[in-house]
Amino acid sequence: MRWLATLAVIVFCACSTKLPTTEELQSKTHIPQSFSNLKNPTTNTSDTLAQYLQEHTPIERFYALFDDTQLHALLDIALERNTNVLIMASRLNQAKSQVKINTASMFPTINGNIGTNYTDRRTQAQNLTVRPGTNSTSANLSLSWEIDLFGKLNALRQSSKKDEESAQANLQNAQISLVAEVSNLYFTLRDNAYSIALNAQILENLHEIESISAQQYHKGLIDLNEYKSIKANLLTQQNTLESLRYTYEQNKNALLVLLDITMEELQSSVQFLDSPKDLPTIARFDVHSIPSEVLLERPDVRASMFAFHSQLYKVTNAKAARLPTISLNGSIGQILYSNIAANSLVFQIANSLATPLLNRVSLRENYKIQQELSKEAFYTLQNTINTALSEIENALFDRDSKQRQVRNNKAVLEISEQAYQTDVAQWQHGVIDSSVFLTNKNAHLTTQTQYFSSQVSEILAVITLFKAFGGALQPTADN
Repeated sequence: MRWLATLAVIVFCACSTKLPTTEELQSKTHIPQSFSNLKNPTTNTSDTLAQYLQEHTPIERFYALFDDTQLHALLDIALERNTNVLIMASRLNQAKSQVKINTASMFPTINGNIGTNYTDRRTQAQNLTVRPGTNSTSANLSLSWEIDLFGKLNALRQSSKKDEESAQANLQNAQISLVAEVSNLYFTLRDNAYSIALNAQILENLHEIESISAQQYHKGLIDLNEYKSIKANLLTQQNTLESLRYTYEQNKNALLVLLDITMEELQSSVQFLDSPKDLPTIARFDVHSIPSEVLLERPDVRASMFAFHSQLYKVTNAKAARLPTISLNGSIGQILYSNIAANSLVFQIANSLATPLLNRVSLRENYKIQQELSKEAFYTLQNTINTALSEIENALFDRDSKQRQVRNNKAVLEISEQAYQTDVAQWQHGVIDSSVFLTNKNAHLTTQTQYFSSQVSEILAVITLFKAFGGALQPTADN
């Protein structure tokens, strides 16, 4: 009997599932030790980050970055009504139900049945002998149970649990992506509205310049080529304004798709063309410096990792399916009523041990398929990690680059402001004419537009960084 017990232990261990540890995943997927584009790593410990991530949802972390009530209101609408998020929520509910189904399959199935039987006298007649009709009622319970000795059913249950975790991660990833998309469109629309307002002023000034130039041309003060250039600038500006309005319309309609609301509902929440000119301040935050902890906490990476784990359990299930199936069956019945016989109790217990002997091709090939699918799941995980790392490195570089551009444009704007004040004084004293003053004013308006756009670009870079880190940005205490 000892050798039989040893054989059972060996078979059971052979059908167990070994999931890779974090260290093994880090080694196999070539996760680097540090981010190359991270200039000022955080001083927070891993435990501090883990505690913050556990205590605050990604949405709460994003709200802490941008104190903009209009944006928060739009995000609340999007998270409640966006169809992609609702689809992911539905898939999560489906995964939860599948876990319950696979868990229930490990327990005995009990069925109940009540039946009646009636036979009239004519059916009972044999050889001209008339017998009375029969009438009976019976009830029975039946039980069937596949004993999961080799872990086949449990592997399927564990696989469905990992599918549930993957669905949960996909839902969180959809929410973070939605927050980033809505926020990008929100600030882009504010940039579009600001550009439209200032370019409308530039167009108005060009109309005045063109009117002055037309009078000068008719008086012979300027030649045709000079007047032609001024007229071309006016028409070019008109086309620029039309393009800006079309871009604004495109972004507005894209936002409506994400929010799943009507134009009237959007206008009741925010008026982009009348939005305040001041942009919200970006809260200071820490960027965690350990790639493995950041990458393996990203929802899309977690979803791929759980899908890989799920497939490993399916390999175990396919391996265990090649072993014998042990089942236990039983039934108990009771005749509740009979007009020809006394009530009686009948029961039966049976067990079976079954396994395919000859045609095992389907079992063998299914096991091979599941092994190949596990390789595919790992390659998908590797690709997801590579993509995530690339997005993080790009986002880190872009954030620093946009900060430098804001500083540069701010310096240009300060000089432009001084020059504009000088132009105002000279125009008021008649040192320069209206045409020169309006031309210089347009240059100043263009500088204002460029500075505002650079501020918006910095905000968009932070939003992209938030998405790249899977929402794992921790505001600093001095906020």
